[in-house]
Amino acid sequence: MASSDPTRRAAVHGRLYARIPAFECIEGCTDCCGPVPWSAYELAAVGLDSPPPERADGRCAFSLAGRCDVHEHRPLMCRLYGTVEDLRCPHGRGPLVPLPAEAGHDLVRRYKRLNSMP
Repeated sequence: MASSDPTRRAAVHGRLYARIPAFECIEGCTDCCGPVPWSAYELAAVGLDSPPPERADGRCAFSLAGRCDVHEHRPLMCRLYGTVEDLRCPHGRGPLVPLPAEAGHDLVRRYKRLNSMP
């Protein structure tokens, strides 16, 4: 199956996302909301052709009124923030057992390979 197949891309992204432990953020906190890489699949999920422009305050364009307007479809890096030993939340939030640094780096490598495919 070709890597440009949307169903396959959705499945691969889903498998990557499933490896990331969940945790609850502080409601209204947007300290982690900055520019991040987006895959073509993630952009399509929010109806964009290219990443959103960075705002003057350095925040993500989807960080509005203390919440993420695309939280359900946020990119992999947003999902990883706070869950990896070397990408911790500055407020101490995170999963009970964070991903080891190498596991987080492996997810990013897989994500980059996925996004370098035609």
